[in-house]
Amino acid sequence: MLLYIIRHADPIYNPDSLTELGHKQAEALAKRLAVNGLDRVYSSPNMRAQMTAKPACELLAVQSPL
Repeated sequence: MLLYIIRHADPIYNPDSLTELGHKQAEALAKRLAVNGLDRVYSSPNMRAQMTAKPACELLAVQSPL
């Protein structure tokens, strides 16, 4: 079993979101995680964390934390 603990991508704290760079980082993360595959994705309720996880969930067809 592999466990990845990842902090959110580049954030905008107010409002809780990601910068343009953060969105690109989230997409790159999804591609990198796709190499090993994922069974589950967990995220904090913060929007920036959920937005970071969403591209990986979509690419790997696992349930999105949103």
